[in-house]
Amino acid sequence: TKETGIKVNVKFAKEGLAEKLAQEGEYSPADVVLTTDISRLAELTNKGLVQKVDSKIIEENVPAQYQDKENEWFALTLRTRSVYSSRDRVGKLGADFNYADLAKPEYKGKICTRSGKHPYNVSLVSSMIAHYGEAETKEWLEGVKANLARKPQGNDRAQVKAIKEGLCDVSLGNS
Repeated sequence: TKETGIKVNVKFAKEGLAEKLAQEGEYSPADVVLTTDISRLAELTNKGLVQKVDSKIIEENVPAQYQDKENEWFALTLRTRSVYSSRDRVGKLGADFNYADLAKPEYKGKICTRSGKHPYNVSLVSSMIAHYGEAETKEWLEGVKANLARKPQGNDRAQVKAIKEGLCDVSLGNS
């Protein structure tokens, strides 16, 4: 703001962002929308709540794989959906450990996670469908569900806390 003279008014919305933007329509004061997750961004895009961005600076500085083909969005950062575990109870997970391993019978009663409806998990499942197909992903989800130590609940921090408290041994969380 000091350098450009542009007034910035930041608003945070945990829920209802798409609905708010749709309601405001062309009168929305929003010039820029930042989201924490690709699924939220996809929702805004699918509902026609974003506009094309034509910027040489973005084109030259953001790798093509992180730019929408229609120039309706671009990624500023990346996160991974990481696997956290208790080394004491399940040992150190090797570099070859992957999401598919979470469905193995050896993890029965050892996994905790937040709701599968949360955008972070929706994005993970969407990515798996894109890479492995619906049938394989469904089988994986059924395996993970069978391995849950408790009903999905809380946020990512709550999952790490549950591991520390011995309620489960393995969890997913953002990096």
